[in-house]
Amino acid sequence: MASEELARKLQRRLQLQEAEEGGQGDPQPAPLAVPAPRLEPEPEPPARAPTASAGAELSAQLSRRLDINEGAARPRRCRVFNPYTEFPEFSRRLIKDLESKFKLYDAGRDGFIDLMELKLMMEKLGAPQTHLGLKSMIKEVDEDFDGKLSFRE
Repeated sequence: MASEELARKLQRRLQLQEAEEGGQGDPQPAPLAVPAPRLEPEPEPPARAPTASAGAELSAQLSRRLDINEGAARPRRCRVFNPYTEFPEFSRRLIKDLESKFKLYDAGRDGFIDLMELKLMMEKLGAPQTHLGLKSMIKEVDEDFDGKLSFRE
């Protein structure tokens, strides 16, 4: 998928940047002092540690998404979903509009868009898809692996 390729590219760029930063300074003391502490925290921090740049943060999020898609990590679920606090980059008006569109295509009124509802939505939008295409669309954003899309997803 495109997101997997992007995640790999961003991860590679992040590794190159870390290598360049590690190369600056004294060649003797830095390899002895810096890598030993860095080797222990590196496996976990890309997904959880606060990052200094937006590129590193995006890379961490994409690598987490890749891990979730591959089944290596479980998605984090919050108890209460508040779109206004979870997505501060969107205005309240935009979130309300998106929620009304979601409810418009949620024919079953169960709070989820399943495969058939997505099929009908894509047909109404003038871009019909095959079942395999629809399944891959759902799989790409489905965080809890239930085969349907919630408003949060």
